[in-house]
Amino acid sequence: MTPGPIPLAASPAEARLAERLAVAPADASVTAFVVVDGGLLAGCPLAPFLPPPSWWERFAWQVRTGVAGPDEVTPADVEEVVRARRGLPVDEVAEEGRKTFRAVTASWLHPEMWRLAVGHLRRGHRVVLVSAATRAEVDPLAAELGADDVVVTRVGAEGEKVAGIASPVCVGRAAAAALSAWADAHDVDLSRAFAYGPASSRELLDIVGHSAVVGEPDGLRPSLPVAVRGAVPPAEAMAGTLGFYGGFIGATVGAVGAGLATWSRRQAINVAGSTASEFALAMAGVEVVVEGAEHLWSRRPAVFVFNHQSKLDPIVVMTMLRHDFTGVAKAEARYTPLFGQLFQFADVAFVERGNTRQARDALQPAVDKVRRGMSLTMAPEGTRSVTPRPGPFKKGAFHIAMQAGVPMVPIVLENVGELQWRHDQAVRPGTVRAVVHPPIDTSAWSVATLDEHVAHVRGLFLETLGLAEK
Repeated sequence: MTPGPIPLAASPAEARLAERLAVAPADASVTAFVVVDGGLLAGCPLAPFLPPPSWWERFAWQVRTGVAGPDEVTPADVEEVVRARRGLPVDEVAEEGRKTFRAVTASWLHPEMWRLAVGHLRRGHRVVLVSAATRAEVDPLAAELGADDVVVTRVGAEGEKVAGIASPVCVGRAAAAALSAWADAHDVDLSRAFAYGPASSRELLDIVGHSAVVGEPDGLRPSLPVAVRGAVPPAEAMAGTLGFYGGFIGATVGAVGAGLATWSRRQAINVAGSTASEFALAMAGVEVVVEGAEHLWSRRPAVFVFNHQSKLDPIVVMTMLRHDFTGVAKAEARYTPLFGQLFQFADVAFVERGNTRQARDALQPAVDKVRRGMSLTMAPEGTRSVTPRPGPFKKGAFHIAMQAGVPMVPIVLENVGELQWRHDQAVRPGTVRAVVHPPIDTSAWSVATLDEHVAHVRGLFLETLGLAEK
């Protein structure tokens, strides 16, 4: 691990764009318009609602989008989707949009554009999302980012049911006109505004003072390169993944052998927690850069909590904590290949989600371990988030810290989800950036005040990630 500050950008082009927004006034007088379709996402969030009709066409679509990412959506496609929804309850359509976002379109996120949008939010700028899709598909993404508003294809309603399209489809000149209308309604000076989108959003990009192309450059304005968001990983990720699993298994077997030789299970776990995780990450081309590394050691035992984006998170945390810790995991993790067996060997407490009684019983051994001097690591979200925004925190880790009388140490992981996506097995090379906050004293905590402490700790995560809730 290399100590030092966390960089905002991951590429020179991203850094230049970040520098440009950083000199803009730090208030809501500046607005950033972010095109969703091909900008913030690899495609239009309406695409999953246009399934090919036959089995063979669906299979071909899955293969094609797996390699190259989602298909483009035309204005005729938008009209077709809205027409098919006529007469459906508005709430039902909105719920379907939320479910599809979590299951499909969130995985199309361009983290490079997400970071720039967060940079604007950090500066106090307004962020507005623009898309050919409707509110049902775009609102879930706007909520995750913390965007101020959306400019989308508007849908009319009769009572509580969808009536049909109520505006031109928000693409090309129509998108530029809708953006101008929003700016007039909100007294926005477009000469001071920013806009980001693919080269196909030229009409929209032309009407603001500071524009940039996401993806392929147009030769006219600054560009932001983005990684392809297909499901099939590049060759270097395939090679790194083999090295990751091979290195982890090899080093873990060696650690177990060392433990057997000395009849010390704890020594085997400690060696696996440090050497195996560090070796596996090195083989995959993953570097971990930590700010506040001294807080990993200043108060032990402690309950270390981290935000959960990826199956890679526990390995990153292992290489940071190194020794004398255990964890809590959901019961399903017991059956995860390799990691499930490792968790069982490391005496992790498996918790059945949704079963309050069993969860309480499972956490008691963890409390006892912490009282005996063992630190605990835990993801208070309980499941992986679909974007870099942490989900709601559960109270289990907070109860353990309070009952064991040890401090809580927040570990904020910025971008692990970029190196191993949700539902993905491949590990991509890159740099993980992490911030470790100072230990939080829990001696004055009580059951009556626990909600306040949960909100405070989650607020630290949101603030560090630039995603403070409005």
